[in-house]
This record gives sequence, C-alpha cells and structure tokens, in this order.
Amino acid sequence: MNNQPQSLIAHIEFEEKVKKIGTVFENDKTLFFTVSYLILTAIGMVFSVAYFLAFGINVLDYSQISDFILIAFKDPFYLIFSCLTILFTIGIYYFNKWAMFKFPKLFTWQETKLGFKQSANYYFFGYLLVLLLYIPEAAYLYSMYKSKEVKTGKGQIVQVYYNSSSQIGKLPFPMLVGTTSNFIFLYHPETKTTEIVPFNNISKIVIVDSSHVSKAQTSTPKPR
Repeated sequence: MNNQPQSLIAHIEFEEKVKKIGTVFENDKTLFFTVSYLILTAIGMVFSVAYFLAFGINVLDYSQISDFILIAFKDPFYLIFSCLTILFTIGIYYFNKWAMFKFPKLFTWQETKLGFKQSANYYFFGYLLVLLLYIPEAAYLYSMYKSKEVKTGKGQIVQVYYNSSSQIGKLPFPMLVGTTSNFIFLYHPETKTTEIVPFNNISKIVIVDSSHVSKAQTSTPKPR
C-alpha cells in the first residue's frame, strides 16, 4: 500500500466512506427514498422555473406547494437523466482508479513533482459537486429545449372554451405551456404572447390534433 500513489490510497478511503453512507441508506429505506425524492423534486423545480421564465412567467407567483409535490414524475426526463448522470459519474471514478493502477508512475510523479495530492474528502466533495451542478444545469438546458419547441409550434395545441360566451376558442389555437393548480398558461406563436388564465374562467379545454389544425387553417376563407 505504501508503494502506491497517494491518490490511489485516497480512492480506497473514499470507497470506505461511500460504503458507510450506503449502509445508512440500506438500513433506513425510508431515508433513501426521501432523499431521492427531494433530489428529483429539486431538479423538477429548476426545470419548471427556468422553463416558465422563458415565457416571461415567474411560476412561483402562480404556484402552491402542492404543485411541486409530483413535479418530478411529470416528465421521465428527470428520473432517466438523474440515473444516467450518476452512472456516468461512477464510470469516471472507476476509469480514474483504473488509470492509477495502470500508470502508477504517472500519478506518483504528479504528486511528488507537482505537489498535487488527492484525499478521500477531495473525491467525496468533488463528485458530489459534479452531481449538484451538472444535473441542475442539464435540467436548465432541457427547459430551454422544451420552451423552444413550444415557441416554434411543436408543442401541445389546445382549444380553450371560456365561461364567457363571447370568448370561445377560435383559430389560431394557442400552445399549452403548462398548468398549476389554479392557472393554465397559453402561448400564442402568431403574436408571441403568453396568456395566463385562471381555471375558474374556463369551461372546457380540448386537446387538438396538429393535422386537424392545419386542415382547419387551410379551409378558413381568406379576407378579400
């Protein structure tokens, strides 16, 4: 062990720390699922806030705590990407460890000549920082991608019927941005405006097929 690079020894100490944490979660499944759920919810909130801000909406002004309870399960992206990120981080860790076994002299030179020595805490906080920064950043980029889809007319088209008889859903139909417990958010690509409507002002919402909209718009007589 003394002939090994200090970084490799740090790897072994780091793994012991991880095993201790894993034992805590293994003995308390409730704690494990609670922490996992809170992480997914935090990712969902980052996505939601960034996504609505792309339309000029501070969704927190129109939301209740209950709106964020199941946010992590509204889109499989959160769970899938979180798992892939964790697996990717683990892959980097084991590749780094393999490189230390394969090229020990390189890491020994790095430690003795450059004075760059790594510790178990360095790995622990380093990989934790990667997860805490990379996953929210990915959620933000995904929110930009989804908002761009809506703005270019690739999202869900809806026809909204209001309680007032003078306000009946007419062409061109808006795009559905999203909803909270009390509000629905609509985007109008032709005017590039966002509409915030309380649910109590709406009598019915119809999900419209995009091909149906195209045919309806084509058949609409043009003004002379």
